Amino acid sequence: MKKTLCKISIFLSPALLAILSLGGLCLFLPLTIHGQPSLPGIFQPEYNSAVQEILWPEQYLDPTVKYGLNFVLPDTIREKLVVDTGYDRWSRVPTLKLDYFVPIKAWPDRTLFVSPRVSLSGNRESYSVGAGMRKMLGSDTLVGVHAFHDWVRARGTKGGFLQEIGMGLELSTLPGKHSDLSLSVNGYLPINEQQEVVREGRALAKERLPYGADGQVSFLFPAISDAVDMRLDAKIHAYGGQTSNWWGHSAGLTVSSRNGMLTASVERSTDSLTGDNFQARAGLSLAFDWTDMVAGKNPFSSPYEASPHRFDRKIRNSMYARPVRQHELPMERTERLITLVSAVHEDTVVFRGAFPDHPNSRVTVQVAQSPWRDIMELNTDSKGAFSGKVKLPAGEYRVRLIHKPSGLVTTGARIVVEDSRSPDWSTDAAQGNHRGDH
Repeated sequence: MKKTLCKISIFLSPALLAILSLGGLCLFLPLTIHGQPSLPGIFQPEYNSAVQEILWPEQYLDPTVKYGLNFVLPDTIREKLVVDTGYDRWSRVPTLKLDYFVPIKAWPDRTLFVSPRVSLSGNRESYSVGAGMRKMLGSDTLVGVHAFHDWVRARGTKGGFLQEIGMGLELSTLPGKHSDLSLSVNGYLPINEQQEVVREGRALAKERLPYGADGQVSFLFPAISDAVDMRLDAKIHAYGGQTSNWWGHSAGLTVSSRNGMLTASVERSTDSLTGDNFQARAGLSLAFDWTDMVAGKNPFSSPYEASPHRFDRKIRNSMYARPVRQHELPMERTERLITLVSAVHEDTVVFRGAFPDHPNSRVTVQVAQSPWRDIMELNTDSKGAFSGKVKLPAGEYRVRLIHKPSGLVTTGARIVVEDSRSPDWSTDAAQGNHRGDH
């Protein structure tokens, strides 16, 4: 006897809870019915040749690629390979995600694995290689450690990659009384940054991945009733950079009936980007029997009968699960402007400023009526600051400083020297006669 499975999902947002608390009748119930009809040939859509359906690339790319891979790849490889393809309409480029888990060596109580990964989104491309080992401690506990190296850059660029390394720890155990605990913790450390001269050479932009850590825990409570199960899920993350910090945490409790009919959950989360959030969900799953309806009986029942016995999961299966970690960490971008302040006293121009990212470097003072010409060099201090003065003949000038190796240049300052003396290109730099090169 075939049955159709019907699911009703109720989502309560904070705003909706407020409406209900005021006695309103605005109850929104998104209803979705999943399943196939039990009688063949009923509810089959009619084909209308006059209607031409437009399929977006994401509607056929993924099933086409997966269908082809099922033909060309052996089952032992295909079952461990996760493939997702699509299309980004905003960037108008196809997207791809490949995630492969490969156990390269196995023993009765431990395994060694590698996990390469490729991700191409609309605005970002990333590559990752990870490796780790898991070991059984008895029959009910598994511990694991893994390390990874990531390469990330904006998609479509030919520049260098931002890189980071990281490490993770795993614990999976059955504490007893049919309880179940899974825990994972990861740490991330950037190892490079990319620099770019922007704003026509007047600023230096830097990009880097953040450092930080995250973790999550899932705990199935010991059996307290033969009718329901309770599970607690919690997550926490904290990532930081030079000027930005991203942090957040969440905790949720799920209660479900063991016959698969009822599910209810509440979740509270806090995030530095999205703020506080509270969610309450309820779900109802019913099996629908057409023959009972025709016979005048109640056609609804639970999806399955709850077993009087509880079964613990096999911890050994976790030896071949993918490590849980964050792959799409945000990139931090900062820009630092080059500064120049000048003043004129009779025939002497006094100036000061900073190249913040070029300490102990040699910079060149240039003046121009037309074109620019070098008149002196001086050194920045340990913080990138500089100061100096120069005498000029009467006239109208522009003054700027340039760091020639990088191309960084200050904004040209316009000055007018009125009371002129004999030209004297003497200097009095803050760093004396010491010079360096950077």
